[in-house]
Amino acid sequence: MSQAVQRDQGRQGPTFQCSAEDRERIALRYPPPKGRRLRIAVIGVLAVLLVVWTVWAGVHRSAEPVRVQVFGYHVVSDYRVDVTLDIHRGTPSDTGSCTIYATSIDSQRVGEMHYEIAPGTATDIRVRTSVKTFSRAVTAQLENCQAHR
Repeated sequence: MSQAVQRDQGRQGPTFQCSAEDRERIALRYPPPKGRRLRIAVIGVLAVLLVVWTVWAGVHRSAEPVRVQVFGYHVVSDYRVDVTLDIHRGTPSDTGSCTIYATSIDSQRVGEMHYEIAPGTATDIRVRTSVKTFSRAVTAQLENCQAHR
């Protein structure tokens, strides 16, 4: 291999001069990585899509037209629980539904009902409903609350 070591005044360390034949042999032995630009482009596109989806999901989820919370409950008997719900609607005409369930002391479901949120005249309302149970309940909870669009 014919390499001439040459020192420049502006650089520190040796610099090598290669012949065209040496450069071609080195290029064949160590080819540039294939697909690196494509890989970077794909990763960039996926990152942008992830950011766009995150923003969309956040905006979509935060703008729920109907939100429901259990304000309280009262165990009336071994066969009934009264549940008070706070309902917030974006507009009074928004509707929705929830499943309200009651659980026993050993966390078993002892009652369940489907509650429909009808359109009304106010955006924020408090309603009271009863859940029938087949044995004594100790809690009442919500699940599957959905707005009807």
